[in-house]
Amino acid sequence: MAEKGARAQLEPVARQMYVEGQSLTAIAETLDVSRNTLTDWKARTKAPADDRDEWDKAREMKRGFEQRLEAIRESIMGEIEETTSVSIKNVSPALFDSLSKVDALLDRNRKAAREATDAIARQRGEMFLQFIKDLIEYGGKHDEMITAVIQDNFDDLIQWGREKYAA
Repeated sequence: MAEKGARAQLEPVARQMYVEGQSLTAIAETLDVSRNTLTDWKARTKAPADDRDEWDKAREMKRGFEQRLEAIRESIMGEIEETTSVSIKNVSPALFDSLSKVDALLDRNRKAAREATDAIARQRGEMFLQFIKDLIEYGGKHDEMITAVIQDNFDDLIQWGREKYAA
């Protein structure tokens, strides 16, 4: 379970993961917090007069934006295909320009999603390494056996952390 007081660090990560489309259960497993904790964080962003919280609003905006871009792209492609059935010369340069701009927006949006996912993975790795550092510090103050066991199994521990937290 995540350390008590880690909310400031974990809540923005959890929100981003939710906006990107992950379920609360998957986020809970990934960040090692309870699903109830995530539900509480999510509920705190809901204004009394609103029927939806800020997490849901952000998720819907992202989903809606992507869907609108995809629909626009399909419309432009349909128009180009319709025009090219007669002759490629009949296609307006403005259509190609519009298609290029919509594709650039879609690419930028997908790149941002990948970068957010990468940032989450990095943060998880950093949290794991911080945990190992804290464990070594604790061992140094309270139980030298902990430090010895970590040293003896360090490579295995790091590999386990990569598999569990950076996947």
